[in-house]
Amino acid sequence: MLWSADRPLTWGDFDAVAPVWAEQGNWVASPDLVMNWTASYAAKRSGSVYIAAVTSLTITCAVDSSGSWAIASRVTAGALHHEQLHFDLYEVYHRLLEMSLRPLTAQAATGQGANQALDNLLVTTGNAILARAQAAELQFDKDTANGTNLAAQATWEARIASYLENPAAAP
Repeated sequence: MLWSADRPLTWGDFDAVAPVWAEQGNWVASPDLVMNWTASYAAKRSGSVYIAAVTSLTITCAVDSSGSWAIASRVTAGALHHEQLHFDLYEVYHRLLEMSLRPLTAQAATGQGANQALDNLLVTTGNAILARAQAAELQFDKDTANGTNLAAQATWEARIASYLENPAAAP
């Protein structure tokens, strides 16, 4: 399921069977958050150099239902809200990828060199943003005690709303 402001998560989006270790612990659910991106680019001659630029960019932010699980006897509206905030936080980094990758360019003496330099820059930048997303997700769970610290979760909820408006401000 792709992220949409108009379509929040439901417990029906969690199709996988919970792992045994989760059932033996205090776990409630885990969404399988997926972010994929692909870019096309081309180099054009500009004077004595070639400049490669992004010609198309596709980024998806989704929850894979087949990898998302919930323990039915533990699900609550509060737990679902916590998982939605995870998805919303991931959407922040989707937006940050979009605004960071699309304007990238690279130049070199040859078209192939410019394309290779841009490819390297796209991969490096994309991986750095995805690493930031993973770190933010972990910090969110740590600060909120996996959704049990409601005051901390309210603080994060306000931050996430702000980051959705201004992804560049995300940690």
